[in-house]
Amino acid sequence: MEAFPATPNASDVLAQLERSRAQWSRLDALLRRLVTRLTYAADGRRPPLDASLATIRRQVRDPIDEAGLERLLSELGEAIKALDETASPTPRDPAPLPFTESMSVGQVLLSLVDRLKLGDEALERLESLRETIAGSTDPATLALQAEAVATLVNRHFQKLGEARDAAERLLTHVTQQLEELAVYLAREDMSHRDGASAREQLDQEVLGEIRELASEVAGARELGTLQAQVQTRLGAISTHLKSFRQREEAREREWQARTEQMGQRIRELERTTQAMEASLRHEQALASTDPLTGVANRLVFEQHIAEACLRAARSGARSSLLVLDIDRFKQINDSFGHAAGDRALRIVAEQLRAGLRSDDLLARYGGEEFVVILAGVGGEAALRAAESLRRRIESLGFHGQQRPVRITLSCGVTVLRPDDTPETAFERADGALYKAKRGGRNRCELA
Repeated sequence: MEAFPATPNASDVLAQLERSRAQWSRLDALLRRLVTRLTYAADGRRPPLDASLATIRRQVRDPIDEAGLERLLSELGEAIKALDETASPTPRDPAPLPFTESMSVGQVLLSLVDRLKLGDEALERLESLRETIAGSTDPATLALQAEAVATLVNRHFQKLGEARDAAERLLTHVTQQLEELAVYLAREDMSHRDGASAREQLDQEVLGEIRELASEVAGARELGTLQAQVQTRLGAISTHLKSFRQREEAREREWQARTEQMGQRIRELERTTQAMEASLRHEQALASTDPLTGVANRLVFEQHIAEACLRAARSGARSSLLVLDIDRFKQINDSFGHAAGDRALRIVAEQLRAGLRSDDLLARYGGEEFVVILAGVGGEAALRAAESLRRRIESLGFHGQQRPVRITLSCGVTVLRPDDTPETAFERADGALYKAKRGGRNRCELA
């Protein structure tokens, strides 16, 4: 008689289902992180592409159903397609603007805005213009936006021209002062030679008088005549000495005047150099600062995280990395407008900076995401610092359009390891951030 297969135990079935669920959860997290890494790898190519990639990053962090996944795959495909289409032109040899007779004014303006390279300080304004142009077909509105684009470009070139003129004026001023210094040194050399010649002349004149006096003394026959000759020669020597002293005093006065004048020129040159150094420091600060929030930008963060990883590898120095993301930031933009979103970013940045030590690095990584490097801080202390920052943001009294807006953030924390690279450290902290998002947001997780 054929035996029936044994019926599985219910606890075994539940255990197997739990293992499957955990496995799929880990796979889901890895896939989400992979998508995020891919979007960051494509960042910085074109503003429209960056905006699309930022949207994908926001969507992939939240729970997503099948329909949402289809939309996400479609958007990712479009982003990759756009990346492929813009891969061939190089920054030094851009492709010509693809103007055709069938293009609308708005499309022409969008193509122009996408190709403008006006520096970090103009990125926010260009993105705002792009959104306005893309959402309008009204000729009057488009004409205003075209004028705004022209104003932005003119302002950029005006700043370049002002910087060039300032540099030319500075170089001219420094060149003139260096030329004066060269003339001064040449005069000093000539004065030194004249002084040496005058001393040699005095020596010859005095020696000549002494020789004449010796000759007259040797041939003198009367005391009175000898006395008169001695007095005459001594008077001549005194005259030579007096004349020499007068010439030397005049030369001394001239030397003092030139020295005082040159000292004034050197002080002016020092002031000019200090002003130039201050200007260079200001330009360096602008190049390393996020223009919207005033904190360090992504480039500065990448430099610091590379140095922190190097210190961890060489000496085992402890550092911790925090990746913070404002929860549901898109809802703030959609409900209250981009101006409110920008203000929220500035306020959050100010509060984060106020809650950190002076030697901690705070940077805006991109969009609504911030990063913090805590030097000399281990995991538990870093988690406490992250919790303190989270509570600080949670308690903000922020208003948009005269309505209260609750702002919270989620945070992923990790400690740098000796074998870490900047990529592995960020990926681990980013994974902890995803865990905090999936856990309900407004929380911190340590990886």
